[in-house]
Amino acid sequence: MSVTRVTSHWLFSRYPLPLGGAVFLLQVALGLILFATFQDYVPRKLEVGAAWPGYLLAAYGAGRFLFEAPTGAISDRVERKVGLLIGFVLMIPAIVLMAGVNSRYVFLFCAALLGLGTSFIWPATYAIAADLYPAARRGKVIGFLNVGQLAGFGIGALGGAQIVNHVTWEQFVLALVAISLATAATAIGVPSYRGQGWLKSVPRETEARLKDVLSLRLVLLSGIILASSTSLAIILPAIRPYGTEQLGIEFSELTVALIPAIIASLVLYVPAGHLADRLGRAFPYLLGLGLLAGGLLWLAETTAVSVAMIGAAVVFSGNVFIVPASTAAVMDLAPETYRGTLIGLNVALTGLGLTIGPAIGGPVAEYAGPDMALRVAAFVALGTAAALFAYSRVFRMHPIV
Repeated sequence: MSVTRVTSHWLFSRYPLPLGGAVFLLQVALGLILFATFQDYVPRKLEVGAAWPGYLLAAYGAGRFLFEAPTGAISDRVERKVGLLIGFVLMIPAIVLMAGVNSRYVFLFCAALLGLGTSFIWPATYAIAADLYPAARRGKVIGFLNVGQLAGFGIGALGGAQIVNHVTWEQFVLALVAISLATAATAIGVPSYRGQGWLKSVPRETEARLKDVLSLRLVLLSGIILASSTSLAIILPAIRPYGTEQLGIEFSELTVALIPAIIASLVLYVPAGHLADRLGRAFPYLLGLGLLAGGLLWLAETTAVSVAMIGAAVVFSGNVFIVPASTAAVMDLAPETYRGTLIGLNVALTGLGLTIGPAIGGPVAEYAGPDMALRVAAFVALGTAAALFAYSRVFRMHPIV
């Protein structure tokens, strides 16, 4: 597809601004629900054990894993924005239902439904980025989108952590407002740049066969992406007990302590993506895994809030280098006709990591302590780095231009 043709819409000529805005608003909602609500509201409101936030995140991740490749295939057949709109609409009943029930099992269902909604959104989002920009610019554009992701999630998580201490349902209203605005931004601002109309099928005459695309190289890269996603997801259920048991602070205070780490990540995301474009995907990916492992081990050993803030900044910075490099590496291997499908597979692996990681981290944090969950996550990250280094020695990991 001609890059000149698809970038003719002025809002997408340099960065996909309306798409970035929709992603920002989506992440505000997810920060309110996945972080503040699942980590703090659910244990207190439903009086469940420390492992339950991990179970809810695992249900969300399972919803993503099961559906992201099929929904990515849908985005290959129609205009990409259709997938975005379907995803936003599916999230609405999940948020409404959580606001009105007190059942832990209904929350599990709603978490899975949120996963289904986002399974439509992420493949279409990254496929748009791959369609609009050549390989040598994709890392930087992914970094731009991730700035919106992190800023939105940070605002939702930090604001939600303050809200859930005092009220019982207002965070769900705010999440609904954010999703509604994201839907409007997508419908109005994201162009139907493929020229097929919203519901018309994209021609398939020249597409490659899927079995020719699914190479050993892609399978190995997928395993590495799954492992790196799992390493970070292991710590999610340990966040709340880490603050209360190891640092001796409340959940709301812990989220405030994360602000410097979030700011550092916002500053680094676009440069990290640019680095993946200039030096290839392997170096920043390895750097990110090293920072992630080092930061987690740092956090596991400290009981001082000020020292933990530095460790958190290192962990966040590691993830900043990982995401653009890993996502762009998959984009490089994906032909246009299966771009949504293969990117869907990539983000499905992230969803599977969100299932495996919390399912491990929740019980470990509950029975062996949050510091042990951090150590387990660090060793998984180190093992992933070793596998990635071996992979990069065999396969070229530079942009395909």
